[in-house]
Amino acid sequence: MSSWIDFYNTIKADEWPDCQNEDDFDLLPEEIKSECINNYNYVPGSFNLKSQISNLLETNKSFCVLPFVHLYVNETNDIAYCCHAKFLKKHTPNFDFIEDDDYNDVRTKMKQGTKVPKFCNTCYEVEKHNGESYRMLATKEWLTKLQTSDVDKIDSKLVYYDVRNDSLCNLNCRMCDPKSSTQLQKEYKEIGIPFNINYNKSKLNEIVNYDTVEKIYIAGGEPTIMPEVSKLLTKCIENNRTDLDLTLLTNGTNVNSKFESLLRQLTNVNLTLSIDGYDEVNRYIRWPSDWKTITNNIEKLKQITPRICVNVTVSILNITRLYELVKFLESVLPNPPTILLNECMVGINDYYVPFNFPNNNLALDKLSLLKETYSYKNEDYFKNKVDYFLNVFQQNTSNIDTLRNFFIFNDKLDNHRGIYLRDVIPELEQFRKLTNE
Repeated sequence: MSSWIDFYNTIKADEWPDCQNEDDFDLLPEEIKSECINNYNYVPGSFNLKSQISNLLETNKSFCVLPFVHLYVNETNDIAYCCHAKFLKKHTPNFDFIEDDDYNDVRTKMKQGTKVPKFCNTCYEVEKHNGESYRMLATKEWLTKLQTSDVDKIDSKLVYYDVRNDSLCNLNCRMCDPKSSTQLQKEYKEIGIPFNINYNKSKLNEIVNYDTVEKIYIAGGEPTIMPEVSKLLTKCIENNRTDLDLTLLTNGTNVNSKFESLLRQLTNVNLTLSIDGYDEVNRYIRWPSDWKTITNNIEKLKQITPRICVNVTVSILNITRLYELVKFLESVLPNPPTILLNECMVGINDYYVPFNFPNNNLALDKLSLLKETYSYKNEDYFKNKVDYFLNVFQQNTSNIDTLRNFFIFNDKLDNHRGIYLRDVIPELEQFRKLTNE
């Protein structure tokens, strides 16, 4: 939401009084103030601050708050400034977040407005096409928490952890990497697709400082089946840190009673569901997920927390199917719905990048349907991402060799799984003939 009025009017119940000015928030009844803060993550005064932060991001195209507050460590102990950045070094017990020379160098450059494309080019590329990058999104979030838009007042303090501890997973997602899925590792070996993993599990519970941590982001693999993640949640409870901001990314296929019990003991749980298509499209992409199980689990998770959003990995496979999925999600997610559209990036699995789709006009037609959704009309971040995809496709040039390689690779998975592109996404299958000309 871009303003207090938009935010308040969207969440306002019929019996709530009008409140046209953010400065009048303190005049609202206590139960309404509590609901705004606890159920909708409102930070008092944040909309006035929001405009100041937006000005900062407009004048300083380099600054990102993450190197000042955040540590990313992946399944093989690689450190990066965030999950979108290039790897920096290996994590060791001697790593010092505050004193590390590489971190301090990039912090200085970012404050000065000097870009660091060697590590952060993913965000710069998104912004080049007028998209809202992860740099911008994270900086807005954390400067709001820190209640400042002055970069000179931002000190280095590790309070936010994104630790990908394990590749243990129960799905074989097509656009995923074997380092993030044990099921893909097994399948790639069976098919004969080469991959290289120097596997060394990061020690999630040894990295997190329970005294100072404010936020933990947990992804996978699939966190609901990882023993180390259950240990982490247990430690949070044992250390009386049930109030920390926990964001957990799950594919929604496994809501087991033990994990559900742990989550219920935490007071600030944010769940992000990874869903990439409606029904059979999701099963095809996130093999072999079951749609009925996912929809039943969404209802279970809504009983744990109202803060549920969905992350959609936009790829060549679902670029024409987003409207159907978004309309469904808007009907089942807590209101207002939060739907994140994040593109499958080059370097993860190049075959599935959305802009490899061979027909710009078809992609534009299908993407334009999203303009009819509630999310596009009411959620700024969603609207920005849709406009970003439309902008890129208006300038996009497809590559026949890339498309040919996509079909070759995707056919290997189809033949192994016994499910075929032509039956699930025929509008993409029809372009196979282009690769034979």
